Amino acid sequence: MIKMKKNFLLAVTAVTLLAACNGNKQSGNETNDSTAVAELTAEAEAEPKQEYDLKALAKVIDGAETVMGFCDGRASVENKDGKLGVIDKKGNVIIPFEYNYSVFSYTDGVICCVKNAEDLWCYFDHDGKKLFETHDGGPSQFSEGFACKYSSDNDKYYFIDKEGKQAFGGKMWRWAENFSDGMALVFDGNGWGFINQKGEQVIPCKYESRAEENPESFHEGLALVVVNPARERMGFIDKTGKLAFDREFNTAFSFSEGLASVYDNELDRWGYIDKTGKTVITLDKGVAGRDFSEGLAMIHHWGTPIGYIDKTGKMVIKFEENQYKDGHPFHEGRARVWDGNHDGFIDTTGKLVIPCEYSCCGDFNEGIVSVLKSGKYGYIDLNGNSTFDY
Repeated sequence: MIKMKKNFLLAVTAVTLLAACNGNKQSGNETNDSTAVAELTAEAEAEPKQEYDLKALAKVIDGAETVMGFCDGRASVENKDGKLGVIDKKGNVIIPFEYNYSVFSYTDGVICCVKNAEDLWCYFDHDGKKLFETHDGGPSQFSEGFACKYSSDNDKYYFIDKEGKQAFGGKMWRWAENFSDGMALVFDGNGWGFINQKGEQVIPCKYESRAEENPESFHEGLALVVVNPARERMGFIDKTGKLAFDREFNTAFSFSEGLASVYDNELDRWGYIDKTGKTVITLDKGVAGRDFSEGLAMIHHWGTPIGYIDKTGKMVIKFEENQYKDGHPFHEGRARVWDGNHDGFIDTTGKLVIPCEYSCCGDFNEGIVSVLKSGKYGYIDLNGNSTFDY
């Protein structure tokens, strides 16, 4: 069975709006980890560049229904009247408050804002100039120069360029994902494959889904696909479609900072592999790890976070027993943690630098993050200064 996630209207939730654009960034940092972590710590502890005006932001978001994290110096805000607009870090309104919601945030210097009443998907550049509009929905966010759209007339997906024109000669697929690492995942009705940025089918649509799980997009030159359908085993392929290495996994995740978290079937344990397929970190029984970010990865024992390891497998941040109920990747030297009731942030030494007092948080991006506190939305900087101060 194929899981076709057709969220055509992409209903805006608080969690979606609070997320910054970190998920659209692929880190290529594979330098010395101890040096990288030290530099990130020093950078995080330094005074952030005051490119934003917390007082002005506090005024413009007063009573807001939802706020989104900043990306490319811009953020979507749904005001107290339920209308969405886009602001900059000084609190200036870049796109007027007259839309129902936005599709995530600025990517490739473009954002999509939607008017439900008119069924219009309107695209704007960084300065708020309208580029084009369309009645077709779909994922709609730009990535690597193209956005994926859905045609209800044809029940198929296609790509547009930044002028709003259909790309690749108007080719359409039963399903398509946005471009990642120069490739886009597509489904032709029979199987999954990949196209390049010329629209050429460079990897045939021959891969299956499993347990309602689609193949993964390319990350750092490799993609995770079903390589053994009979046993439902996953493996990694390169951009020519060849197996990157001769190993199969029951469960695996995409590569991040040169390593991928996988379940080793023979050892009955989780660990991390490099791009040759070699296991470089083996975790203890019952311990699993998440993606590496800024040289560190959170590990948990049967769902309870126990700390962060570096790329040698060394525990560099160790939590006290039941100190936190969840932990997230580092962004700009800060990692979001949850104490069971509220979110806060730790630095790369494990010190809680921003108290757990927020109902919901995004991840830091551009020195600022969107948060929810006591039913009100706001922004805080790397040192905990916030719009709530005004």
